[in-house]
Amino acid sequence: MPLLRWTNLLLSATLLLQAPLLHARLLRIETIKSEPFGYDDARGKGGMMYEIGNLIASTAGIPYQNNVVPYARTVVSLRNGTADMVLRFGNEELTSVAHQVTPVLALPTMIFSRAASHILRFEDLQGATLATARSFPIDPRIAADPAIHVYLTDSNEHSVRMLFAGRVDAVLGNDLGIYGAASRQSIKLSEFGMPIPLAPQHFWLHFSRKTADTATSVALKNAVEKLERDGSINRIWKKYLDQAMLPATSLPALPAPTASILPVKR
Repeated sequence: MPLLRWTNLLLSATLLLQAPLLHARLLRIETIKSEPFGYDDARGKGGMMYEIGNLIASTAGIPYQNNVVPYARTVVSLRNGTADMVLRFGNEELTSVAHQVTPVLALPTMIFSRAASHILRFEDLQGATLATARSFPIDPRIAADPAIHVYLTDSNEHSVRMLFAGRVDAVLGNDLGIYGAASRQSIKLSEFGMPIPLAPQHFWLHFSRKTADTATSVALKNAVEKLERDGSINRIWKKYLDQAMLPATSLPALPAPTASILPVKR
C-alpha cells in the first residue's frame, strides 16, 4: 500500500479516536454550599446551581461529578486543579485561578432593608451599615463611598439574621439568595421594605486555569448558549424563586433575568 494512503488512513483513524475522547474526561464540578444555590444534607444533594451545573455538563455530553462545598473552598480547588468547573459570581481572586468561560445567569442585585426603614433610596445609605455575604460582588458606588460601612458575613442567612436583629441597617445581595434565606427563617417578605435595585450580577462558568482545555471549554460554552436559547436555565431559576417567595408579600413581582450577551473573556 502506498505510503500516502497509509498516512491518510492513520490520520483518519486518529481523528476518529480523538473525537469521543474530547468529552471522555471526567468534569469535576464544585457547587457553592449556600442555599438555594447548593446544599448537601438529609435531602441529598441539590440546589439551583447544582442543577444548572449538572444540566450544562450533560448537555455538553461530558461525564461529570458534582460536589457541594463551602464557598471559600472553590477558589482553593480551582487553584490546585482538584476541581475543574465552578458556577459563581466572579471576583479578582477567582479570575486569577480560573478562566471565565461564559456568563450563565444574570441575577437582580438589590439593597434590602426592613419594612418602615428610612432607607428608601441609594442616597439613604450614607452612614448606614450594610451586610453582605463574603465574596459577593460589591457595587462600585458602595465600595468607593467611605460613608457606607460594609460588614462581611458568612452567608445570606447570616446577613438576614443581622438585619432583623437590628445589628445592620440593610443587606446587599440578590433576590433569590436573600428572599430564600428569609423564607427559611420564617420571615415573611412583607417584613422587608421595598428593595433598591442595583446592576445585575452574573454567575459565570469558571474553568480552572490548571486543567482547562479548549475543546471542553467550547463544548461547555455551546451548552450554556443552547440552554439559554431554549429557556432551560431560566426555568430552573424561576422554580427556585417561586419556592423562595412562598410567604405572603405585597412586593411587586421581580423581572426575569435577561439572557446574557456579555463577551467571553479570554
